[in-house]
Amino acid sequence: MGNFEIFSQTGGLMFTLFALGCLLIAGIIAAKDDRLFSPISFLLSAFAFDFFGTGVEKLAVSAFEQGSPVETYVMFELLLFLVSMICMSSAASRFIASADRSASSLPVWILGGLGGVAVILFTVIIPAGDLVNRMRLIFPLVSFLYLTVGLAARFSDNHSDGYVLAFGITILLAIMTVLKFFNIYTPWYITPMSYILYALSFLLMRNNATENKLEKAEQDLIKYNRRIEDIIKSSPFPIIISRLGDDKIILANTNAIKLFGINPKAIDHYHLKDFFADSDNRRLLLERLEEQKEVQDFEVLIKTPVSDTPFWLLTSANIIDYNYELALYSAFQDITSRKNREALLQNQATRDPLTSLYNRRYFEEEVNRQILKAKAAGLPYSVLMLDADFFKKVNDTYGHKTGDKVLIELAAKAERALRDKDIVARYGGEEFVVFLPEINSAQAYKVADRLRQSISTIVVYSDNNQEVRFTVSIGVSSSEISDNVDTLVKTADEALYKAKQGGRNRVEVFTKNDMKKFINQGEQMVKDEKKNQHPVYDKENAAEISLLDGVDTKDISVGKE
Repeated sequence: MGNFEIFSQTGGLMFTLFALGCLLIAGIIAAKDDRLFSPISFLLSAFAFDFFGTGVEKLAVSAFEQGSPVETYVMFELLLFLVSMICMSSAASRFIASADRSASSLPVWILGGLGGVAVILFTVIIPAGDLVNRMRLIFPLVSFLYLTVGLAARFSDNHSDGYVLAFGITILLAIMTVLKFFNIYTPWYITPMSYILYALSFLLMRNNATENKLEKAEQDLIKYNRRIEDIIKSSPFPIIISRLGDDKIILANTNAIKLFGINPKAIDHYHLKDFFADSDNRRLLLERLEEQKEVQDFEVLIKTPVSDTPFWLLTSANIIDYNYELALYSAFQDITSRKNREALLQNQATRDPLTSLYNRRYFEEEVNRQILKAKAAGLPYSVLMLDADFFKKVNDTYGHKTGDKVLIELAAKAERALRDKDIVARYGGEEFVVFLPEINSAQAYKVADRLRQSISTIVVYSDNNQEVRFTVSIGVSSSEISDNVDTLVKTADEALYKAKQGGRNRVEVFTKNDMKKFINQGEQMVKDEKKNQHPVYDKENAAEISLLDGVDTKDISVGKE
């Protein structure tokens, strides 16, 4: 490859060293890629050994011209050329191996071994000047031919500009070497120019390697996304992938398409947010995702174009990288049946099974909350206590089944006649209680009287198809009396008792004067109880009772030891 004439002139040597420097820098840059490190390192070593071999050749020529012994120079020169050939062939083997994993470097070592034997044989054992001159050309020529094979093996890469350029340079150098067999002169500057062109090819190789890696990464990503799509499509759960930036749906499996009523041909027209029935529910989901990047078993209320009724889904969501974009991966599970069961259990816990009105427990808890709100807002409220008149007579005359019908119709009429925000509950037996928010005692009386009249028009038929009519008595208490739910119910019950005593089918209001009597009656009852109780339970007036009362202490003997 080298021409010893470059050592005969300072300008040629400096230019060659500059070209070698460019080659070294380019090689270092290219070798940063893992797949190029080994072949580029061998190539740089080959060029270095060839350069030094050319220098030793110059020394041998000078010694020959001066009549000095040249055997040592020649042997050292050929060994350097041999090592250069081995390094270049190794580089070629590395290029082949990167394209074909089954390639072997055994031929390189066989070729190197034969070359070593030839050097020793024709320089030491059987000196032959013509053969030595031939080996000076054979070693580089073999190196170039082997290197062209290695470079050609990389032509199959999607991007191979650097390898093509290096292949062209190597072919040119091989031709120049063949011309030397016929003593055809080749200019000295071919060597440094080839170094510069090789340097350019190294940089192109590095760029090709980067482009090939990017393409491979893209292909791997496409394969990865396809695998994801296959997994998603075969999943038994509805799965949706939506772009995090604009919330557009970019992938939905068959189950999701059916569940959400999505048109698969226009999937990119849908936004995931459009399916949320409750915006606060979606906001909470996004807040958790922002904090944790992943959410498990989150309940969402969904509406779809194909369903009039929203339904509940359980979702697990996390943020993924999909086609170089941040996306939201959401898997869903229909929990409508579970929600229905929960609602049924909740209904059973708060509703009366016969009338479907609220039960006593729910009434007391909810009215407590309502009273707190009313007090904070300074609003009045009232409580009605209703009782069916002569209900026992209905049961005895027509049977309990008809009595149940009476209670059911009474409850239904009360719910229809009152406002949505009024709370109607079955308090026990044939007693019903009503909470009227924002209603004072005077207004409550009017409401109760209208309700009484409305209930009196109800007709229920017995099993014998007999008409059964009934009335109710109603007691009214209000926030003017108390802000305690138990007291309100008790005072309304007192007013109800008064209505019963007054002839039934009427409304009575518990007033502040009634409250004074109620308190006095309570105090009198406590006094009566104290009068009738055994002295042992009278904690205030009873003296201490001893088991020794009435026993003479003299009669008690003290035991002796």
